[in-house]
Amino acid sequence: MTKIIQFSTIGALMAGHVQGERDFAKLSCGCNFGLGCSANLNGELTIYDGTAYEATAGQSLETLDYEEKVPFIQLTDFNPVHEYLVEHVNQKNIEACLKRFIQAQNIFIAVSLQGVFEQIVFRRPYSLADGEERNVDELAETQKVDRYHQIEGRLIGFWTPELFGRVSVPGFHFHFLDESKQISGHVLEFYMNYAQLSFQEKQTIEITNPKSNSYKEMNIDVNMLDEMIRKIEK
Repeated sequence: MTKIIQFSTIGALMAGHVQGERDFAKLSCGCNFGLGCSANLNGELTIYDGTAYEATAGQSLETLDYEEKVPFIQLTDFNPVHEYLVEHVNQKNIEACLKRFIQAQNIFIAVSLQGVFEQIVFRRPYSLADGEERNVDELAETQKVDRYHQIEGRLIGFWTPELFGRVSVPGFHFHFLDESKQISGHVLEFYMNYAQLSFQEKQTIEITNPKSNSYKEMNIDVNMLDEMIRKIEK
């Protein structure tokens, strides 16, 4: 599969459309790799080998039921044709590292880094209690940030060209899953002495928009979106 299957957009999510609308099962057929979030931004989703792992602060890592409805997700069938051993890679130089092997600036790419992380920093949201609500600004202030050292695992994510920065997170968007599948989250920083870099160009992105009236009736301030995406996702 040379395409990304996506439900909703990062712009709609950041504008506040966070209710789950689409069954994970209806989106995941034939896909083994991806990321997203669970309903009401209660957890970060990392999809590996077809299983979705939900990371929520203060809770053990759970697998998402196929019947669960999600507000945003990106999925693909990841069969990398390019794999390279890279050295001294981190969140600041990964773009330059990738561009040693592929002209990346105008294309979508599924990307994974695997190995031992000398250091990794990631975040997870706290789950809302039944009946509670929060906006995206409040979410940014109520997340748990964790730092690990010498942990084996992989980054799972996508490179999105700046041109599509309101459809998907521009640049890199990575989630982490440790080798034991017990620890996960949205990546903020990382450093690896040695890593296996694998990637696959995705020529097509197929987007399904939410059907609900609440989505159709949203007034989205597009001028605020870019700053909001940078604040929450970077």
